[in-house]
Amino acid sequence: MDRNVPLICALIAIQILMYLYKPSGYFAYFFPSICWISVALIALWSCDFRELLLNFNNYVLLVALMASLFQIIMQIDGGLFSKYGRSPVVLTPVNVILNLMMISASLIGSEFSRSCILRSYGKRKFILAILIVSIFYSRTFALISMLYPPVKPFSIVEFLGSKYLPDLAVNLLASYLAFISGPLGSIVYLAPLKLFQWFSPILPDLTWGLESLIGVVAPTVSLIVIDNAIPLSVLRRAGLRIEFKGGWSKDRPIGFIVVVLAFVFAVWLSTGLLGVFPSVVLSGSMRPTMDVGDIALVVKVPASKIKPGDVILYFSDGGMTLHRVMEIRGGRFITKGDANKVIDFNPIHPSQVKGKLLLVIPKIGWISIYLKRCIGFIVSFIHGYYLLSIVIASITVLIAFYYARRMRRKFGRWCK
Repeated sequence: MDRNVPLICALIAIQILMYLYKPSGYFAYFFPSICWISVALIALWSCDFRELLLNFNNYVLLVALMASLFQIIMQIDGGLFSKYGRSPVVLTPVNVILNLMMISASLIGSEFSRSCILRSYGKRKFILAILIVSIFYSRTFALISMLYPPVKPFSIVEFLGSKYLPDLAVNLLASYLAFISGPLGSIVYLAPLKLFQWFSPILPDLTWGLESLIGVVAPTVSLIVIDNAIPLSVLRRAGLRIEFKGGWSKDRPIGFIVVVLAFVFAVWLSTGLLGVFPSVVLSGSMRPTMDVGDIALVVKVPASKIKPGDVILYFSDGGMTLHRVMEIRGGRFITKGDANKVIDFNPIHPSQVKGKLLLVIPKIGWISIYLKRCIGFIVSFIHGYYLLSIVIASITVLIAFYYARRMRRKFGRWCK
């Protein structure tokens, strides 16, 4: 029998037990600590941890620590766009000791077992193993429980955006580090995040949209940077069969995961499911705050949290408009463009408001503007010159097919 089977069974049983059973008093600290220490002991029995502990790399530990600090800094910066609040954790000496015990036990149990499972199965099916392990160590049980009736769609969307997706992104990075550098790699990454969350007296009080944005972007960026910064010799030492010939890396293993994660995040962002809406600025009415071609990231907020001075995105007869709130009169918003001399004629009802400006990304929106113009030109050209359009399209397809065959032969020689 595979020695990892008892470990996997124990992990599943303990995860379900900790989710269903919520003790009170001091036992609320001791119960999860006992569970995770039990997992660590089973992992020690299942795997040769002398090999795992010797597999660490000082360079990997350094980049793991940098990734953790980068994520903390992103959260602190996020508080500048939202607000800060006192930590809900009671920081008395006894509670600090108990929390430290619980966090240490959970890190040891989760990361030793994570590393053990990945080292056993990741060499054969790296991407599949990383994905499955990351999903398992994320809040999957909580997500499944929300699918039982009565189902609350908005609560599920909010949980996915603010909790599950950031948790999954963190676990993908932790799993990658655990595989290439053993449990020390993932512990060095996760420990500062836990310490900041549990022991900082002041924490950023982020909206769930901003929390999701930072929670997914920070680990994803770190994952991309680390995957490209790690020498291929480290990956080979971890057991991956990586080849490097003629400047072409045949199998950078984490690329597929990053692409999938980035695609999922892009879909969530573009549809507004993260509570953040990208909007391209098409007029100069808000100069100098924003100009044509800028992208405004707008976050969904209740109308009660909008105050004079905020820039809001709202529906109007002319479409979507980004203007500043000058005053609130009779429950409606009086708005004006920064570059305009007079206020807008129609007051804005709260039901028209889509969100409040979060930040401005300069000039990136010109890509969207030019793309729309190109599409409009192509459509007009096709309507006006039907036969010529067919000829041009046919020649373009033939040229693309020719170069695709050349590229395939070229890369095929490099990867042999």
